[in-house]
Amino acid sequence: MKRNGLRWLSTAALGLTVFALGSLGSGERLAGVAIAALPLQVPTRSLTPEEIRALQQGDAMGLARTAELNGYPSPARILEAARSGKMDLYADQRGAIERVEAAEKVKAQALGQQILVEEASLEADFRSGRILDADLTQQVEDIARKLAELRLTHLRAHLLTAALLRPEQIEEYYQFRGYIAPSSGHHLGY
Repeated sequence: MKRNGLRWLSTAALGLTVFALGSLGSGERLAGVAIAALPLQVPTRSLTPEEIRALQQGDAMGLARTAELNGYPSPARILEAARSGKMDLYADQRGAIERVEAAEKVKAQALGQQILVEEASLEADFRSGRILDADLTQQVEDIARKLAELRLTHLRAHLLTAALLRPEQIEEYYQFRGYIAPSSGHHLGY
């Protein structure tokens, strides 16, 4: 299995990204540069500019819609509702939800960068005309695992957020968002 230079460079960039992000600990900065500001070094035409931006910024991209529509609010949207005065949060709730959102964002941005590097590598292999079926299978499976981990990150943030709220707060949230509150049987929360 012969590797071309661009594929090796993409793999090296992914390795450095994973190493750098893994060494972040609780901080959100790497050598004074915000994670979200790290540019994609290897171009890809297989994703739209909006998809690239969303992956870089750690946006949910609809991956947690099933939680959102079934009584498990977004931490970012809960904080937005609180900032706009549409719902009240206790100070400890706000702090906990801010921590959930921050952790979600850091992990989602790291996964987004990894997905972008892997997508660029896949495209480079197709562009080179030397892609093998065995490599294709492995690359697509690697991307799918990262996408699944990204979705899990966003869904988990919704789950953690709902556990921090009282049922009436969740109802306020759904009014703020203009949704019909789900008649869920779950009794999570504060």
